[in-house]
Amino acid sequence: MCSEATGFVVDAKLGIILTNRHVVGPGPFVGYVVFDNHEEVDVKPIYRDPVHDFGFLQFNPKDIKYMKIDELELKPELAKVGCEIRVIGNDSGEKLSILAGFISRLDRNAPDYGVDSYNDFNTEYIQAAASASGGSSGSPVVNIDGYAVALQAGGSTESSTDFFLPIFRVLRALKCIQNDQYITRGTIQVQWMLEPFDKCKRLGLTAETEKMMREKFPHINGLLVSTITLPKGPADGLIKEGDCLISINGQYISTFITVDDIFDSNVGNEVEILIQRGGKNITVKCTVQDLHSITPNRYLTVCGATFNDLSYQLARIYAIPVKGVT
Repeated sequence: MCSEATGFVVDAKLGIILTNRHVVGPGPFVGYVVFDNHEEVDVKPIYRDPVHDFGFLQFNPKDIKYMKIDELELKPELAKVGCEIRVIGNDSGEKLSILAGFISRLDRNAPDYGVDSYNDFNTEYIQAAASASGGSSGSPVVNIDGYAVALQAGGSTESSTDFFLPIFRVLRALKCIQNDQYITRGTIQVQWMLEPFDKCKRLGLTAETEKMMREKFPHINGLLVSTITLPKGPADGLIKEGDCLISINGQYISTFITVDDIFDSNVGNEVEILIQRGGKNITVKCTVQDLHSITPNRYLTVCGATFNDLSYQLARIYAIPVKGVT
């Protein structure tokens, strides 16, 4: 496919540009970027997150001869409800647009764009009304002080609602690249959804646990609930649909960010997970799998047909084991 989108420099010295995963794509990439002064340079992908909608491109800073390259500093903690923001990008392919809005939610589940499209999961999304459209993917969402607080990822064509990816994991990945470190990513092959407390109670969450979690995290309105456990994955037979996640390794869970942080730091290790099922506390132990190991990294083309290992993304959609070819 051929498309256009937005990206922004997050490391001027190394020439690193942040954009969306669905812009970089999971396969071979050939592309170029056009800077604000219309200088054009080739870029190459250096990282695609296996799950979340972000990736990094790289260019040679020496190829830019007629402008000073500036970088935007990532400050994910500054994203707050009511925060006034600007989405700076190429809305509808128009160069350059600045869209205004206010953050209305920090705890939205990742949007679903349909079975045939790439969908993020196991992360919160930020919601705002900025009326962005095609071409804005990968735009920085900046606050009044000029810090990038989120990454534009998508929107609703039926309303003016926009969806932004929180950049906590983006910042971690960037620091790993800057320090020449491997970006560990862990999984137990379970999809979680953030569900409100009233639904959690119908699934068996006790009043005592609800009170405890509300007191520990006054800002939350619900808990993470398992929706899919993939067959033959690390958590198969241990975590079931409808289980409410309470803690991992003794650390109480209120956000996806904490789950990612624990799993990414424990690849290959066993973790202890406390869930509540039907009003009972259940502790399970499972080994965190390397997410990169189940991410396709090669393909075979035969007579116009392309074959590759089945991806975690497709396996999750159809609730089948992550094995075989597609």
